[in-house]
Amino acid sequence: MEWSDSVLFARRISVSASATVIVISSLILAGWAAGNQHLMGSVLGSPPTQPVTAILFIPLAASLIALARAFRGPAILTGTFLLVFYLLTISTYIQGAEYGYNSRLITSVLFLIYAAVLFLFSTSRFSVAQIITFPAGVISYCVLVGYVAGIGVYGEYFLMALYTAVLHILIAVSILSLFPERGVMAPLHASFVGGHIVRLILPVMIASITFLGLLTLKMRYHMFPGFGEVFLMGMTVSIIIVSVIIVAAELNRIDLKRKTYRRDLRRTQRFFRDVLENLAEAVAVFDAEGNILYQNTAMKRLGVVDFPEYSGERRPVIIDRTDLKGRHYTGWMVPRFQGDEYAGFIVSLTDITDLILAKRSLEDTLMERDALLAEVHHRVKNNLQIIISLLNIQAMNADDDTRRILMDTQSRVRAMAIIHETLYDSGDFSGVLMDSFITRLMERLITVHSAHGVHFRVDADVRLNLETAIPLALFINEALTNSIRHAFPEGEGMIDVRITSNDHLHLTVADDGVGIENPPSGTVGISLMRALADQLDGEFELISDNGTVVSLHFRELEYKSRF
Repeated sequence: MEWSDSVLFARRISVSASATVIVISSLILAGWAAGNQHLMGSVLGSPPTQPVTAILFIPLAASLIALARAFRGPAILTGTFLLVFYLLTISTYIQGAEYGYNSRLITSVLFLIYAAVLFLFSTSRFSVAQIITFPAGVISYCVLVGYVAGIGVYGEYFLMALYTAVLHILIAVSILSLFPERGVMAPLHASFVGGHIVRLILPVMIASITFLGLLTLKMRYHMFPGFGEVFLMGMTVSIIIVSVIIVAAELNRIDLKRKTYRRDLRRTQRFFRDVLENLAEAVAVFDAEGNILYQNTAMKRLGVVDFPEYSGERRPVIIDRTDLKGRHYTGWMVPRFQGDEYAGFIVSLTDITDLILAKRSLEDTLMERDALLAEVHHRVKNNLQIIISLLNIQAMNADDDTRRILMDTQSRVRAMAIIHETLYDSGDFSGVLMDSFITRLMERLITVHSAHGVHFRVDADVRLNLETAIPLALFINEALTNSIRHAFPEGEGMIDVRITSNDHLHLTVADDGVGIENPPSGTVGISLMRALADQLDGEFELISDNGTVVSLHFRELEYKSRF
């Protein structure tokens, strides 16, 4: 429970008043020990406060301080002692017996009230304790005013010493301020504006009526009989009327603000209701038992909907696709909490039928496109195969030089055919998986050149677009063909092909053959490799040292529109 500033202030007043009681009681006892009449309480015609009374005020005040610290044991012990002690005292009054401690009747009654208060506070019964404390405080207050006004009649009727009256007033203040957030004192310290007005007006009324009462009692002997009481009554009524007028004016102002706030609240509620009612999404609010508290028009049109059970988590729960009345919906279930207590959930459903239809249309379009591309690549591959066959036929009747040229051309066309074959077989037309392409190319080249003693390793797990893959395929074909033809006179060896991808792409074709003493620069193969490297914006390098290494640093090309 959060306490307001008023409650905390009242608690401090309670502890301070109890501490003051302990100090004053200690001074009274010191006065009896030193024989000091002023400390004993013999002022303004008052008899001294009895030492027994001063002693008993100390544990009473200490018990109230202990209650403020949530310790109930001292209050129960003190209350029991006061109850027994003052029941015996009152019994002596009834029997007319003499007693040694000379405690007065009214003080005995008030201490019995305090004993009851301690018991009631210890058992968390606050209202009754606070109600019976009011008359105790009023009696002591009247005695104090009587002494200040110089009226001896109070000594005759109440038989209470001045210092004793002050101690009783402080005890009453401490009791009424001890649990201000409970019992009949709660409205006075509430956080709403009514409690604030009472806290503001009440001290003014008490001070004003006290001042007028003292003034009237002082002047009553100088005026005709009865005028003083009538004057006091009239002025008291006037103060009450003025206080009521002030309170009424403040309440009117508060009521006007309340009406303004209520009007603004209704306007805000209407605005948000209009927003919710006009949303395309279906929205509903449920309580903790699953009963509908609110649903907008879209949700009402859907009717009964089954939602997932609350999982106990504070995070929203997604609602998977739900089919309702021939439409498709998805949404969220958001739990509501009041503090730490689960209060229900909010459901929002969105119609995704059009999105699903659009998705299906896109999927159909993509399937048609893939089928078309597959057909295109298949036809291109077949056409290239026809070209390869035609070149093969031409090579049959050609001389050796012409046959070699035709076979080289056939090899290059085959490389491009393998590109399209790889795309067609993979079914992914976004790019060519180079690892698969190089493996197929090597197998074909080894078969064509009958180089079955040549082995190879491929490490090229990259996918390149057609714009880059076709010139790179021709480059790799030239490098592999040169290695198979010239690197292995004995017919056996190893070719290692790698493509690495960091900031740039890097191709290496390395063999462990005989190498090249003087790398040629003007052959068709080398010239073609340099031209292809330029097309790839790359850097071509040929290294011959314990074998031959063809190196190419290049980058993936962007597609250029041909239209």
